[in-house]
Formats: sequence, C-alpha cells, structure tokens
Amino acid sequence: MVRVAPLLPTFARGEVSPLMYGRTDIEQYSSCLKKCRNTIIRPYGLASRVAGTEYISDTKGGKAKLLRFIFSPTDSYIIECGAGYFRFFYNGAPVYKDNKVYEIANNFTEADLDTIQYVQIDDVIKIVYRRDQTKDNHPKELIRKSADDWEFRDVSFVCTPYRTENLTDTTIKASADTGNITLTASSGIFNASQVGAFFWIGNATTVDGVNKQGFVKITGVQNATTANATVQWKLSTTEATKIWGEGAWSNFRGWPSVIGLLDGRLFYARTPTQPRNVYGSKPYKYEDFTPAVSNESGAGVNIELATNIDGDGSDIKWIIGTSFLLAGTYGSEFVIKGSGDSGIDSNTAPAARARSNWGSENIQPATIGSEVYFVQRTGKKVRRFEYDYYLDSYKAVDVSIFSEHLLESPIIDVCYQKNPDSIMWCLRSDGKLAAFVVEADQNIQAWSLLDYGNDIVESIETIPSYNGLYDELYLIVKRIIDGKTVRHIERIQDPVTPDNVINCWYVRGGLRYSAFEATEGNSLTLSATKGTITVTAAQDVFLTKHIGRRIRATNSELEILGQATITAVVDARHAQATVNKTFSSTQYTGGNWGVSVNSMSGYEHLNGRTIQILADGCVQPDKTVVNGAFTLDLDSWIVLAGLGYRSYITTMNIEDGAMNGTAVGKKKRINDMAVRIWHTSGCRTGRDLNNLQEVNYRLPSVPMGTARPLIDGIIDNIRYNQGWTIESDITIEQSRPLPMNILVIAPIVNEVDK
Repeated sequence: MVRVAPLLPTFARGEVSPLMYGRTDIEQYSSCLKKCRNTIIRPYGLASRVAGTEYISDTKGGKAKLLRFIFSPTDSYIIECGAGYFRFFYNGAPVYKDNKVYEIANNFTEADLDTIQYVQIDDVIKIVYRRDQTKDNHPKELIRKSADDWEFRDVSFVCTPYRTENLTDTTIKASADTGNITLTASSGIFNASQVGAFFWIGNATTVDGVNKQGFVKITGVQNATTANATVQWKLSTTEATKIWGEGAWSNFRGWPSVIGLLDGRLFYARTPTQPRNVYGSKPYKYEDFTPAVSNESGAGVNIELATNIDGDGSDIKWIIGTSFLLAGTYGSEFVIKGSGDSGIDSNTAPAARARSNWGSENIQPATIGSEVYFVQRTGKKVRRFEYDYYLDSYKAVDVSIFSEHLLESPIIDVCYQKNPDSIMWCLRSDGKLAAFVVEADQNIQAWSLLDYGNDIVESIETIPSYNGLYDELYLIVKRIIDGKTVRHIERIQDPVTPDNVINCWYVRGGLRYSAFEATEGNSLTLSATKGTITVTAAQDVFLTKHIGRRIRATNSELEILGQATITAVVDARHAQATVNKTFSSTQYTGGNWGVSVNSMSGYEHLNGRTIQILADGCVQPDKTVVNGAFTLDLDSWIVLAGLGYRSYITTMNIEDGAMNGTAVGKKKRINDMAVRIWHTSGCRTGRDLNNLQEVNYRLPSVPMGTARPLIDGIIDNIRYNQGWTIESDITIEQSRPLPMNILVIAPIVNEVDK
C-alpha cells in the first residue's frame, strides 16, 4: 500500500469533457474538474461560487431581447427590446415617466428579436435585423436624448451603396438634371418596393468645384418603366443613357442584416440579394455611403467577399473591427484590409481573404483584449480568431475543445463581462449559461455551467455597475409562477465575495431589505444608553406592531453599537424600550439605526415558490411565498430572500503515486484532506452529491444564533468516509445562501495494487 498526498493548487482549466477523464498525460490534468456547476474559476485559479441575482422587474409579457447602452459607468442602460416596444432600466430600476414605466414603440416582431445585431455610436444605437422574405428590414437607430426621452426611427441615408453598373441595353432618361423629376426606362426595371431607393445616372459632374456622381432618390413608382425621383446631386445628362446603377438597399433588393465598426466607418453587410457584400460608410459620416468617383480618399466602400476556402458561396454572419475588419460567413472567416497592412479606404481596392474555413453562426462575436471569439457553425464550438506570428497568418483555435460537452445544447447568444474577471457568457438554447473565463496571459481558460433548473434564461447582456467596480450581467429568466409563464429581468450581483457575510447575495430572483436604509434621513435620540429608556425619532416611524421588536444601532461596518426591545409605542415618534445591549451613544444619525422586521412582503414574483433566507448573515429555515409574503423565525434587520441553487465542484480522479506503473484502475481510499478557503461560510464535501458531510469550522468565540464571519485559511483534518474505490474524486458543495471559494485541495490517499 502506498500513501500519497497530492496537491490540487488550481482549477484553471475548469470543467472538462468526460472524454478527457483519462488524459492523465497532459500537464493540466490536475487543474481540470469533472464538474464545475454554478461556480466560476477566477483568474487566480480558485473555484468561486457564482453570485446570485437580484429581481429587477417583470418584462412586459412575451419574449424579449436585452440590449445595452453605455456612455459611462454612471450613464448606462439595459434596454428591454420586445415585439413592438422598448423599455429602459437605469441603475437596476425601470425608468419612469409620468408615474408609469417609460416605453416607446418599435416595429419588431417576436421573430425579429433573434436576428438583431447592433452597435453604439455616442448617443445612438444602430440596429439591423433580418427579414429575407419581405425585405422590409430598413436599418434602425435608437437615439438617447435623456433618460426618459428616446427616439426610434429609420436611418435616413444620404446615399446608399450601389449594385454593379448596368450591363444591359436598358436606358434611363431623366426629365431634368435637378429638382423633382421623372425617370423613364426603356424596359421594365421599376417596382413599387423601390420607393426610397437611390439610382445613379450618367457620368460624374462638378458642382462648386466638387466632382461627384449624380444620383437621385425614388419618391414614387408609376409603372415598371416610369418613376418619380428627387435629384440628390446634379445629373450629367438628361438624355437616355445606359450608364446607370441601382442602389444596393431597398425594400425591393433588401436591407443589410449585419453591422460593425472600424476606424470611424460604419459597416453594414449581407442583404438577401448581395449576401457576401460588406459596405462601409464615409469616415464619421455614418449615413453616407456615396462611392468614390476617381478613387478619392474618404468615400464609401463596397467589398464583395470571394467564395470561401471550400469553393462555396457563403452569406455573412458577422463583421467586427479590430486592427482590420474581420468577417465570418457560413463557411469561412475573412480578413479585410487595404493595400499592405493599411486600413480600409476608397483610394485603394480593399482585399478580403479567407483565413480559415470553420464557418459561423449569426451571433455577434466577443472581443477579448485584441482577439475575437466567435461561435462556430452549429453553435457547439467557440473559436478564437488570432494572428499567429510563427505561421504569419490568422488561425481560428477551438477554445472549447476540452469542454465540448458543455456546448451540447447550441449557443444562441454571447456577451462579454470585462470586470472584475474576463468572462464570455454563452447562452445555450436550453436556457442554461456556459461561462468561459479567459486570461490568456495567465493560461486561464476555464469553462463552467450555470444551471437554472426548470427556469430558462432567454437573453443576456452586460453593462458597468453604477459604482464602476464591476460589470453587471443582466438576464431575462422565464419561470412558471402560480401556473403562469412569467419573465423576470434580473442582474447578477458583484462576483467578488464581500468581506461581511451580511452583505452576501447567493439567492436567485432575490430581494434585499435593510432596516437601516429605511431610516435614512431620520435621526434617533435615546434618553439613556441602558436600562428602560425612551427613544425619539425625528420623523414618524413607530407603529403599534413594533411592540416586541428590537431597535439596533450600528456603524458603517454593521458592528452592533447597542440594542433594545420595544415595550410600548407612545406615538409615531416616541417609544419605550428595554436595553439588552448597552448603546455607545444617545444620538444616532439616519441609516445607523433600524427597527427589526418579522415578516417580508413584495415577493409576488415568487408566489408559490420555496425560498432561502439569509437574515443578518444567518441562514433561516426555507419558506414558501404566499401572496407575496413570508414570515421570519427570528426578527431581523437585513433580510435577503430568493430562490436557492446548488454550487459544486468535483475534481478529476486522483491517479498519483502507484507503486507499480499507473494508479489508473487501482483501488484508493481518501482518508482525510485539507482545504484552503477564502471568504467561505459553510460547505459540504464527499465522494458525490448523494454522500456529503458538513465541513464544520464554527469559531468557538462566535455565539450560536449569530452570524459567523467568513473564513480565510486552511481547514484541515476533514474526514472523508469514502471507503476503497477506483473512482477517487472529491466533491465540494454549497447549497445554502452563503459563499464558497476553494483555493486548494490537499487529500491524503492510500493506494493498493490489484
């Protein structure tokens, strides 16, 4: 028998596929996990329980998509985009106007929502969507004027890009070279759906020293050969001419459904009739796509991607600006740039070359640092598109290969959280979230899974928190409440565990009440610091139902500075009380004192569901919400309540230290172990989720019934009643509304040969 003491100092690879369980040969084996559920791997290598979510609001009703607007950390919005409407959320609350939730109308159908792509330019969100059958998906813009004043409208283009020049014998004759005119074609080329489309006619003309192609905008169609138009730039001729071209965008030809930005240009791409074309605006003139006349600089550009590496034509799924413009199609990934390594401009012919041929989904990719992460076709892989200096070429590396099982349900959307940790969130079609934590410089590439049980996540997006310390992940979660389907907008709380257990947030769809916040602006005066006293509030606060409840004074760190039980209420500002913990002063400002509560209301969004409760840092028994309310077993001052969830990790099999050859397949027994934890309170460990035992580390100095502080350090001599087994993994679990941060696992293992 061999006794070994392996060390598991990092979990930097996260959860890996069962197909990797036998790969004891790879260097990262000990840093892999069999399971990492409702837990994320932080860049330092520790496994950290994912924070819970705060309930913000119900959606208006049906399916919706979250958009983001970011001007600064204190000027950021989450936007609920539903079929026919927008609603806006600022600092975790709906925007109100005239005492009701502010909303404006849009023209989107529910089917449009999954096709939306968008970019933000200052106070404007540019939006595209896809309607290949009706072709009436005119690009939109959502303009922020103030918090409760937004405008949604069609983009008003100065000029759209054009299709290729007419190569037929069909001529167009203009009735005049300026103003409102009539166009007459020699054969049927006009369609009623072309109203609003642009046509260029004849050669370029010079007006006030500016040489420019003459063009018109169609204002009406009389029949297939006659249309009305307004001249946008003087025409060179009023004679019938075969020199003309039709605008690339209209309700007849279709509109772009892909969007991106690079170097001050707005790029659109993919129409139903030109699925491989990318169109760039003039620099910083985002509505003007007027093409160059003589290869002059600063004009609009129109780039057609070649067929992909396999020789197939592919429509464009996404475009994104980095050092160059990158494009993903159904079959390939392209790099688009000017001559040499220059940016895209109209005075040189941009080159678009396919650099890999994996293919993409219609999902806007995430830029992490200087690299682009996109979802491969079928939605079951994530690839990093990067430049390889050794190969002197771009390549697309599969970053999900070790964890392919976590994407067995295809990805339908992604978003990126920059702070405090770099996380690419991947929304799966089954409503679960795959989290990909990546810090390439630290060799951190860790996948994990957030499971919402029977609840389904339908949309995700991130914005900076109001205090600017971290990015908030917002979600739309579909639930069944009281037998009805509802959708909740929620946000995940600060990913970093707070120092005080009272401030922890490890429930979902939760709400938090603070009796101390309820007294902001209302000071308290005591007649004495001990004994039987009179308490006087500056404003009305006391009610008859407060008799038997307690008054507590605290400092900003929530340390108790005194406590008394209310014995009588004289009026709304005066009460009698018996001190049971001597007060430090007779004067307390608002926010530093509060009256305890023994029941909670306002939980209608969780009616009928069983919830977990953390009150003043102590776990109270689970309760069922009835008519939006529940009672507490002990009156408290700070109450957090919401849906519980289970977080756990399971290590790989320990295969170290065999006397003869490999330890794979040989019997082992884990006798005990030590675990280094950080900011942790209460967890269980065992051989699997059905055989768990409490890790008991209550400090002797902490009285029963009071919140125990979060623990940092090593918990040793943890008995592990596993028995002899071939599968020698370790599970650590937390299912109460408390944090869990596991830094190191150090087991003591006995092994025997067969």
